[in-house]
Amino acid sequence: MVRIGLTGLMASGKSTVARRFQELGAELVDGDAIGWEVLRRPRVRDAIRDQFGDSAIDGRGEVDRVRLGRIVFLDPGAMNRLNAIVQPQLLARVREIVDVTGEGIRVLDAALLTTWGLEPELDGVVEVVAPKEVRIRRLRAARGYSESDARERIDGQKLPPVRGARRHWRIENDADPPELHRRSDAVWAEIEALARPIRPA
Repeated sequence: MVRIGLTGLMASGKSTVARRFQELGAELVDGDAIGWEVLRRPRVRDAIRDQFGDSAIDGRGEVDRVRLGRIVFLDPGAMNRLNAIVQPQLLARVREIVDVTGEGIRVLDAALLTTWGLEPELDGVVEVVAPKEVRIRRLRAARGYSESDARERIDGQKLPPVRGARRHWRIENDADPPELHRRSDAVWAEIEALARPIRPA
């Protein structure tokens, strides 16, 4: 099993590349879905309530990700406290899902991949990048944000650079969708080559 991480900032086009890889044969692991799973655990929910108060919990008694996001988005200290609660269980679950044997290519789609420091544990990392102004325009078009709201969200997301990856591909998403597919396909061809068995000479 070839294990690949896929990361990128908000509105970079990471999800589009993930879908393209899936079309080409990848087994996709959704890092965001794993995050939801962990947040539903009673121990995690209770720790978040203790740390951030009832405002972080919705009427059904579940973690309210929108409200929690507002609390931590622009407050590094609050984000660090949240990570201390969630990250150990999240990483354990991610490793459980990703660390499998068998054939094929498993792609972990996770914006926070570099925050988790998982690069050295994977066979390679694909990073999708796009110019800031392009990302702002995409975010406004996709979600209806005002210019100031989109810019605030883009400016507020900071991720560590890719470090320690065995292989590192960068896909520049600064053109139209067909070009992004072409660039994604070129990277996929290299990833697919890693999954081919090595024949003896």
